[in-house]
Amino acid sequence: MSVLKKQFNITVSMHSFVALFLLIIVLTSSFARTPQAANANLPKAELTLINAGVRDGVLLAGVEIAIEPHIKTYWRMPGDSGLPPVFDWSRSENLASAIVRWPKPERIQDPSGTILGYYDDVIFPVEVLPKDAKKPVHLVLKLDYAVCGDLCVPLTGDADVTLTGLEQIGPNPTRVNAFLARVPKSVPFGYTTTSVSQDPNMPDALLVSVKEPLTDLIVEGPEGWYFGDAKPISPSLWRIFVLQHPTSTTLSSKTLIFTFISNTFATETTVTLDATGSIR
Repeated sequence: MSVLKKQFNITVSMHSFVALFLLIIVLTSSFARTPQAANANLPKAELTLINAGVRDGVLLAGVEIAIEPHIKTYWRMPGDSGLPPVFDWSRSENLASAIVRWPKPERIQDPSGTILGYYDDVIFPVEVLPKDAKKPVHLVLKLDYAVCGDLCVPLTGDADVTLTGLEQIGPNPTRVNAFLARVPKSVPFGYTTTSVSQDPNMPDALLVSVKEPLTDLIVEGPEGWYFGDAKPISPSLWRIFVLQHPTSTTLSSKTLIFTFISNTFATETTVTLDATGSIR
Protein backbone atom coordinates (compact mmCIF):
# COMPACT_ATOMS: atom_id res chain seq x y z
CA MET A 1 0.00 0.00 0.00
CA SER A 2 1.39 3.40 -0.96
CA VAL A 3 2.11 6.19 1.51
CA LEU A 4 -0.72 8.08 -0.12
CA LYS A 5 -3.20 5.30 0.67
CA LYS A 6 -1.88 4.86 4.19
CA GLN A 7 -2.37 8.52 4.99
CA PHE A 8 -5.65 9.08 3.20
CA ASN A 9 -8.58 6.68 3.30
CA ILE A 10 -10.73 9.08 1.32
CA THR A 11 -9.44 11.30 -1.48
CA VAL A 12 -11.55 14.30 -2.28
CA SER A 13 -11.15 15.94 -5.66
CA MET A 14 -10.46 19.67 -5.81
CA HIS A 15 -13.82 20.26 -7.42
CA SER A 16 -15.57 18.40 -4.61
CA PHE A 17 -13.58 20.33 -2.05
CA VAL A 18 -14.46 23.70 -3.58
CA ALA A 19 -18.15 22.75 -3.57
CA LEU A 20 -17.90 21.69 0.06
CA PHE A 21 -16.02 24.85 0.98
CA LEU A 22 -18.66 27.05 -0.65
CA LEU A 23 -21.44 25.11 1.11
CA ILE A 24 -19.76 25.68 4.47
CA ILE A 25 -19.41 29.37 3.67
CA VAL A 26 -23.07 29.66 2.78
CA LEU A 27 -24.15 27.90 5.96
CA THR A 28 -21.86 29.88 8.26
CA SER A 29 -22.72 33.16 6.54
CA SER A 30 -26.43 32.44 6.97
CA PHE A 31 -25.90 31.72 10.64
CA ALA A 32 -24.06 35.01 11.05
CA ARG A 33 -27.09 36.88 9.77
CA THR A 34 -29.25 35.90 12.75
CA PRO A 35 -30.31 38.94 14.83
CA GLN A 36 -27.95 38.08 17.68
CA ALA A 37 -24.87 37.86 15.48
CA ALA A 38 -25.65 40.09 12.51
CA ASN A 39 -22.33 41.21 11.02
CA ALA A 40 -20.60 40.54 14.36
CA ASN A 41 -17.92 38.17 13.13
CA LEU A 42 -18.01 38.57 9.36
CA PRO A 43 -14.59 39.65 8.06
CA LYS A 44 -14.60 42.71 5.83
CA ALA A 45 -12.38 43.67 2.91
CA GLU A 46 -11.98 46.58 0.51
CA LEU A 47 -10.72 46.25 -3.05
CA THR A 48 -8.75 49.02 -4.78
CA LEU A 49 -6.87 49.29 -8.09
CA ILE A 50 -3.75 51.43 -7.76
CA ASN A 51 -2.01 53.39 -10.51
CA ALA A 52 1.70 52.79 -9.86
CA GLY A 53 3.02 54.63 -12.91
CA VAL A 54 5.85 53.12 -14.98
CA ARG A 55 8.60 50.76 -13.85
CA ASP A 56 11.38 49.70 -16.25
CA GLY A 57 9.27 50.91 -19.17
CA VAL A 58 6.21 48.85 -18.15
CA LEU A 59 2.89 50.21 -16.88
CA LEU A 60 2.41 49.04 -13.31
CA ALA A 61 -0.80 48.72 -11.31
CA GLY A 62 -1.59 47.19 -7.95
CA VAL A 63 -4.59 45.18 -6.77
CA GLU A 64 -4.98 45.98 -3.09
CA ILE A 65 -7.11 43.86 -0.75
CA ALA A 66 -7.38 45.83 2.47
CA ILE A 67 -8.57 43.65 5.32
CA GLU A 68 -8.85 43.92 9.08
CA PRO A 69 -6.00 42.78 11.35
CA HIS A 70 -5.73 39.00 11.79
CA ILE A 71 -8.01 38.35 8.80
CA LYS A 72 -6.47 36.34 5.96
CA THR A 73 -6.86 35.95 2.22
CA TYR A 74 -5.31 33.41 -0.14
CA TRP A 75 -2.34 32.88 -2.45
CA ARG A 76 -2.71 31.34 -5.94
CA MET A 77 -2.38 27.86 -4.34
CA PRO A 78 -4.37 28.14 -1.11
CA GLY A 79 -3.08 25.04 0.64
CA ASP A 80 -5.33 22.63 2.53
CA SER A 81 -8.41 24.85 2.21
CA GLY A 82 -9.59 28.11 0.74
CA LEU A 83 -10.17 29.76 -2.62
CA PRO A 84 -7.48 31.58 -4.60
CA PRO A 85 -8.18 35.01 -6.12
CA VAL A 86 -9.53 34.90 -9.68
CA PHE A 87 -8.77 38.00 -11.77
CA ASP A 88 -11.09 38.98 -14.65
CA TRP A 89 -9.82 41.85 -16.85
CA SER A 90 -12.25 41.25 -19.74
CA ARG A 91 -14.01 44.63 -19.44
CA SER A 92 -10.78 46.62 -19.75
CA GLU A 93 -10.11 48.96 -22.68
CA ASN A 94 -6.90 49.08 -24.73
CA LEU A 95 -5.49 46.14 -22.75
CA ALA A 96 -3.28 43.54 -24.43
CA SER A 97 -2.29 41.71 -21.22
CA ALA A 98 -2.27 42.06 -17.45
CA ILE A 99 0.27 39.85 -15.68
CA VAL A 100 -0.40 39.41 -11.95
CA ARG A 101 2.67 38.99 -9.77
CA TRP A 102 2.24 37.04 -6.52
CA PRO A 103 4.14 38.17 -3.41
CA LYS A 104 5.48 35.26 -1.39
CA PRO A 105 2.80 33.89 0.94
CA GLU A 106 2.79 33.02 4.61
CA ARG A 107 2.11 29.47 5.77
CA ILE A 108 -0.80 29.87 8.22
CA GLN A 109 -2.21 27.23 10.54
CA ASP A 110 -5.98 27.11 10.99
CA PRO A 111 -8.51 24.44 12.07
CA SER A 112 -8.69 23.03 8.53
CA GLY A 113 -4.91 22.54 8.28
CA THR A 114 -2.26 24.68 6.63
CA ILE A 115 -3.17 27.48 4.24
CA LEU A 116 -0.98 29.69 2.08
CA GLY A 117 -1.94 33.33 2.02
CA TYR A 118 -1.67 36.73 3.62
CA TYR A 119 -2.68 38.37 6.87
CA ASP A 120 -3.86 41.97 6.85
CA ASP A 121 -3.42 44.02 3.65
CA VAL A 122 -1.87 42.64 0.48
CA ILE A 123 -1.10 44.24 -2.89
CA PHE A 124 -0.73 42.11 -6.04
CA PRO A 125 1.48 44.01 -8.53
CA VAL A 126 0.21 43.87 -12.12
CA GLU A 127 2.33 44.47 -15.22
CA VAL A 128 0.10 46.03 -17.89
CA LEU A 129 0.68 45.95 -21.65
CA PRO A 130 -1.52 48.25 -23.80
CA LYS A 131 -2.73 47.35 -27.28
CA ASP A 132 -1.88 50.87 -28.41
CA ALA A 133 1.03 52.33 -26.44
CA LYS A 134 -0.01 55.86 -27.43
CA LYS A 135 -3.38 55.58 -25.66
CA PRO A 136 -4.32 55.20 -21.97
CA VAL A 137 -5.39 51.83 -20.60
CA HIS A 138 -8.70 51.76 -18.75
CA LEU A 139 -8.05 48.83 -16.43
CA VAL A 140 -11.27 47.23 -15.16
CA LEU A 141 -11.16 44.35 -12.69
CA LYS A 142 -13.69 41.86 -11.42
CA LEU A 143 -12.12 39.88 -8.58
CA ASP A 144 -13.51 36.74 -6.97
CA TYR A 145 -11.75 36.00 -3.69
CA ALA A 146 -12.31 34.95 -0.09
CA VAL A 147 -11.37 36.32 3.33
CA CYS A 148 -11.39 34.36 6.57
CA GLY A 149 -11.49 35.14 10.27
CA ASP A 150 -13.71 33.08 12.58
CA LEU A 151 -15.91 32.76 9.50
CA CYS A 152 -14.99 32.58 5.80
CA VAL A 153 -16.73 34.82 3.30
CA PRO A 154 -16.54 34.60 -0.52
CA LEU A 155 -16.49 38.06 -2.08
CA THR A 156 -16.73 39.61 -5.53
CA GLY A 157 -15.25 43.05 -5.99
CA ASP A 158 -15.07 45.54 -8.86
CA ALA A 159 -12.49 48.28 -9.35
CA ASP A 160 -11.06 50.35 -12.16
CA VAL A 161 -8.28 52.82 -12.85
CA THR A 162 -6.95 54.65 -15.92
CA LEU A 163 -3.23 54.28 -16.66
CA THR A 164 -1.60 56.88 -18.88
CA GLY A 165 2.03 56.15 -18.09
CA LEU A 166 2.68 59.85 -17.54
CA GLU A 167 2.28 60.23 -13.79
CA GLN A 168 3.57 58.87 -10.51
CA ILE A 169 0.73 59.43 -8.04
CA GLY A 170 1.69 60.18 -4.44
CA PRO A 171 2.96 57.18 -2.41
CA ASN A 172 1.29 54.55 -4.60
CA PRO A 173 4.38 53.48 -6.60
CA THR A 174 6.31 53.02 -3.34
CA ARG A 175 3.61 50.82 -1.81
CA VAL A 176 3.24 48.67 -4.91
CA ASN A 177 7.00 48.38 -5.33
CA ALA A 178 7.29 47.17 -1.73
CA PHE A 179 5.07 44.17 -2.57
CA LEU A 180 6.79 43.71 -5.93
CA ALA A 181 10.02 43.22 -4.00
CA ARG A 182 8.35 40.29 -2.21
CA VAL A 183 7.58 38.45 -5.46
CA PRO A 184 9.85 35.38 -5.79
CA LYS A 185 12.53 35.88 -8.43
CA SER A 186 12.15 33.56 -11.43
CA VAL A 187 15.39 31.55 -11.74
CA PRO A 188 16.57 28.54 -13.77
CA PHE A 189 16.97 25.08 -12.31
CA GLY A 190 20.24 24.86 -10.40
CA TYR A 191 20.12 28.40 -9.04
CA THR A 192 18.56 27.39 -5.70
CA THR A 193 18.26 23.60 -5.97
CA THR A 194 20.70 20.91 -7.08
CA SER A 195 18.35 17.97 -7.63
CA VAL A 196 14.73 16.84 -7.61
CA SER A 197 13.92 13.13 -7.49
CA GLN A 198 11.35 10.65 -6.32
CA ASP A 199 12.19 9.21 -2.91
CA PRO A 200 13.40 5.62 -3.57
CA ASN A 201 11.91 4.51 -0.26
CA MET A 202 8.65 6.42 -0.59
CA PRO A 203 7.20 6.45 -4.13
CA ASP A 204 4.61 9.07 -3.18
CA ALA A 205 7.25 11.59 -2.12
CA LEU A 206 9.80 13.92 -3.73
CA LEU A 207 13.25 14.73 -2.42
CA VAL A 208 14.59 18.22 -3.16
CA SER A 209 18.22 19.17 -2.52
CA VAL A 210 18.85 22.88 -2.00
CA LYS A 211 21.99 24.99 -1.90
CA GLU A 212 21.04 27.19 1.06
CA PRO A 213 18.89 26.70 4.18
CA LEU A 214 15.21 27.53 3.61
CA THR A 215 12.31 28.49 5.83
CA ASP A 216 9.74 27.05 3.41
CA LEU A 217 9.37 25.18 0.14
CA ILE A 218 6.12 25.08 -1.88
CA VAL A 219 5.42 22.70 -4.76
CA GLU A 220 2.65 23.22 -7.33
CA GLY A 221 1.70 20.64 -9.93
CA PRO A 222 -0.55 20.38 -12.99
CA GLU A 223 -4.31 19.95 -12.66
CA GLY A 224 -5.17 17.02 -10.42
CA TRP A 225 -1.83 16.97 -8.59
CA TYR A 226 -1.66 18.24 -4.98
CA PHE A 227 1.31 18.25 -2.66
CA GLY A 228 1.57 18.41 1.13
CA ASP A 229 3.70 20.65 3.31
CA ALA A 230 7.41 20.29 2.59
CA LYS A 231 9.45 19.08 5.57
CA PRO A 232 13.22 19.48 6.00
CA ILE A 233 15.17 16.27 6.53
CA SER A 234 18.34 18.34 6.86
CA PRO A 235 19.26 21.96 6.03
CA SER A 236 19.98 20.90 2.44
CA LEU A 237 17.31 18.24 1.85
CA TRP A 238 13.49 18.48 1.88
CA ARG A 239 10.76 15.87 1.42
CA ILE A 240 7.29 16.60 -0.03
CA PHE A 241 4.48 14.02 -0.19
CA VAL A 242 2.06 13.77 -3.08
CA LEU A 243 -1.39 14.00 -1.52
CA GLN A 244 -3.49 13.47 -4.64
CA HIS A 245 -2.93 12.67 -8.28
CA PRO A 246 -4.90 11.38 -11.26
CA THR A 247 -5.28 7.61 -11.46
CA SER A 248 -2.60 5.65 -13.35
CA THR A 249 -0.30 8.61 -13.91
CA THR A 250 3.25 9.29 -12.74
CA LEU A 251 5.42 12.35 -12.27
CA SER A 252 7.26 11.54 -15.50
CA SER A 253 7.07 14.49 -17.93
CA LYS A 254 5.07 16.56 -15.43
CA THR A 255 5.88 20.26 -15.01
CA LEU A 256 6.14 21.48 -11.43
CA ILE A 257 6.63 24.93 -9.91
CA PHE A 258 8.94 25.14 -6.90
CA THR A 259 8.89 28.25 -4.68
CA PHE A 260 11.88 28.52 -2.35
CA ILE A 261 11.62 30.88 0.63
CA SER A 262 14.30 31.85 3.14
CA ASN A 263 14.83 34.71 5.55
CA THR A 264 16.80 36.61 2.90
CA PHE A 265 15.42 35.56 -0.52
CA ALA A 266 12.55 33.99 -2.43
CA THR A 267 12.93 32.28 -5.81
CA GLU A 268 10.71 30.34 -8.19
CA THR A 269 11.77 27.56 -10.57
CA THR A 270 9.71 25.66 -13.14
CA VAL A 271 10.95 22.17 -14.00
CA THR A 272 9.76 19.25 -16.13
CA LEU A 273 10.62 15.85 -14.71
CA ASP A 274 12.30 13.20 -16.87
CA ALA A 275 11.17 9.62 -17.52
CA THR A 276 12.27 8.56 -14.04
CA GLY A 277 10.41 11.42 -12.34
CA SER A 278 13.65 13.23 -11.57
CA ILE A 279 15.90 16.12 -12.51
CA ARG A 280 19.53 15.75 -11.53
